[in-house]
This record gives sequence, C-alpha cells and structure tokens, in this order.
Amino acid sequence: MDASRFIAIKNFHSNLLNNDRDMFIYLPLSYASEADKRYPVLYMHDGQHVFLQDRTGESWDVHLAVDRLVAEGKMREIIVVAVAHVEDARIAEYMHANPDGYNAFGMKNQGELYEQFLLQEVKPFIDKEYRTLPDKANTALMGSSAGGLVSYNIGFRHPETFGMIGALCPFFVSVDSATLGEQWLSRVYKEKAELKIWMDVGDSEGYTVMEKHVRQVADSLVQAGFKTGEDLMFHVAIGSGHSQNDWAARVHAPLLYFFGEIGTPIRIELHGPEAVGLEGQRCSLNAVVHYDSGFVMTDLNARYVVADPEMIEARADGKLLPKKTGITTITYIGYDLTARFDVEVVPYVSEMVTMEMYVKVPDNTPQTDRLYAGIELPPVQERLFGGTFEVPRDVAFMFRISRGLGKHETDGKGREVPYRSFKAADGLRLYYEVENWIDTADERLAEGLR
Repeated sequence: MDASRFIAIKNFHSNLLNNDRDMFIYLPLSYASEADKRYPVLYMHDGQHVFLQDRTGESWDVHLAVDRLVAEGKMREIIVVAVAHVEDARIAEYMHANPDGYNAFGMKNQGELYEQFLLQEVKPFIDKEYRTLPDKANTALMGSSAGGLVSYNIGFRHPETFGMIGALCPFFVSVDSATLGEQWLSRVYKEKAELKIWMDVGDSEGYTVMEKHVRQVADSLVQAGFKTGEDLMFHVAIGSGHSQNDWAARVHAPLLYFFGEIGTPIRIELHGPEAVGLEGQRCSLNAVVHYDSGFVMTDLNARYVVADPEMIEARADGKLLPKKTGITTITYIGYDLTARFDVEVVPYVSEMVTMEMYVKVPDNTPQTDRLYAGIELPPVQERLFGGTFEVPRDVAFMFRISRGLGKHETDGKGREVPYRSFKAADGLRLYYEVENWIDTADERLAEGLR
C-alpha cells in the first residue's frame, strides 16, 4: 500500500478510558489530488487486523478490497479509520450492559465508555483532521465477533451518528463448550431504527459464534420492521469459520452495500439439511443469492414452492415445518431465478449427537489442563487429550488445535497448518496429531478475546 495513503497514529490517548491505542487511517487515491473533495468514513474496531497481519498471520486487507472495488467502479472512494483495541481491555470495552446486569468474563463492562470514546474523541478528531462527510448517511461502523456486537449496540444507541452498521459474526452469546450453557451478552433490540444493517455468521464457527443466536437477532430485526434486501442484509456464509481470513473473504459485501452498488442477482444456491424430523431438531433453508458484482446475501423473504405441500411447508424466511414423512422437492423462486432442493422428512431427528475426538500432542508440549479443537478437550493420559462428547447435530467447526490464544499448532518446520474442519454427526470419530506448537502470545483472556 502507498505509504502516503496509510497513516498510523500512535498512542492516541482517551481521557474517557484512560488508555492509549493506535489508529490506522486509509485515504482514497484521489485524496491528495482533489483538495476540495470530501469522503464517507468507515470506522472499524480491532484496527490492528484491518490492514495488517495479526499474530496468526491474517488480516482483513480492507484497503485491498476497497481499492479493487473502487477501481472496478463498484463503490465510492472512502476513508477507513481502523481503531486498534487495547488487548487487556478489549472484551470489557466491547461489552455494553446486558439484560441480566452481569459483567462479562469477570471484568467490568465498559461498552458505554468505549461508545463515548468513539463519539466524543475519535470521530471529532477524524472530522477535524480529514475531509470527511460527517453525517450519518456517510458514516459506517463495522467489526467482527465482539467487535460485531459492539457495532450492533452502538448502532441502535446512536443511529443519529452511525447510519450503517456491519456486524460480522457478532458475539451475542457465550457458550460453555463443556456444559453448552448459554449466556447472552447483550440486549436484543426490538424497535426499528433508521439504520442500514449488514449481519452475517459463518456456518463453521462451532461454539465461538453459533448461527442460531445470530439468526435469532436477525429475526428480531425483521419483526421490528427491517426489510431484508433493503435496510437489512443477512448472510449465512458457507464454509466460513471465525478468523480474519474468513472476514476478508466477504468484506466486499458490506462495502458494496454501504458505499456502492450491489448489482443484479445471477445465481441462487439452496443449502439445507438432508433430513428433517417431524419431531426433534428444527431446520431452515439457506437461500444464498449471488450478484454480478460479487455481492452475496441470504434471502429471508423468499418464495418457495413445495412439490408435495402436504409433506412440508417452507416459510419465506426458510424455516421448514414438516407435516408427514416422505421425500419431496422444494423450489426457490425469486429475482427471475430458481433453485431446487430435495429433502426427506423422517419421524425424528435428534438435536444432539454423540461423537469422539482425540488429539495426540508432541513431547515438547508445556503442561496444560485443556486443548481447544473446536471442542474443549481434557487430558485422558500422557500426551493425549479428548473423549466422548454430546454436540448439537450438524454444528460445524473450523479451527487450528491450540492450547490457548496464540498458542496453536504448526507443522514440523514451524509453518502454519491449514485449518481443520468437521461437522458433528452421530458416531463421528476423529483423531488428530499435533506436530509442533507456535507461541505468539500468552493465554490471557483465551476464552474472552473473541
């Protein structure tokens, strides 16, 4: 990236939070040559990952996505302000007060203070120092995981300032991987606000961020009056986990939605379960609409035609309501496009499945009482972790085996290994072996720093 278009502000001080952090600013290509031109602004959390590689060697590469889309004439030029987090304070700053009144992960929630930091300290500084279009129609706020959650909260609390909200894999619920206990980390807003919202979730995030929780919030937005395809874009990303690489792969979609033209639908993909039970697990279709611009979203207001409507009902939002056993075909019709999906209705599909997983670790493994392989694994004998687990059916995991934050597996030569993946199924047996470890950070907040 051209250094003249990339500004690093070191140790930007917050009087409100009483700490310092870096900010990284991307300026558009025409900024230096068109002295009278003003630009929309995208504010992003976790700023050290937005343009630069993080400790696992990954980045959103937002500057590359913006440059490409602008060069292709698909979006306006924008300024991007990447506000870094303070590591020890990150999870607390990204958490607002929640309905139950507790503080997340043993820290005092500071979301309200962080919100004021953006409103009173960051945005005024940016609007003063750079040629911005400061109104809400030209100001977006975006983040992922806990950064997606804080974007959602700030958007609804201050729609007069941030008119566009990007919540990628928002961390609404903390799930205990051992007990599957759920702890909601945020209130769910039931009222309509004047916002454009992008919300998504990967289908392979395991317990980190679960599709059902994000979908529940998306459903509440629709019930509040948001129109899918208009002021709400929702997407269940196929084959996507919970990493900078995953968000980089689809950041072009909210960029197009906020600052460009999404184009014309050209293809529909229907994803769903092979079998639906009259009793047990509830299921939905994921109608993924692909556009000629590269934009993609899940249609929550579709038209479905069932070959045998007495067998199953497919609602506009994709939810499936089985009525009797058998096999039938569901056809999606929309945007002058069609797609078909065959489904079998059976008497019962359990919500939980039983599976086994074991991980063997090398001799140089430091003493640890657990591993993470999508599932938290206890030790069973020397150099072996694992056991038998009850897991929600069809939940998918994409992961590297780790001993905690930044302490993940590498190959024998210290190189990153590809992400592993599996989808939970009854009787599944998995055996992995770690060749070596890389230590790039300590384990502070290993469960909370999401």
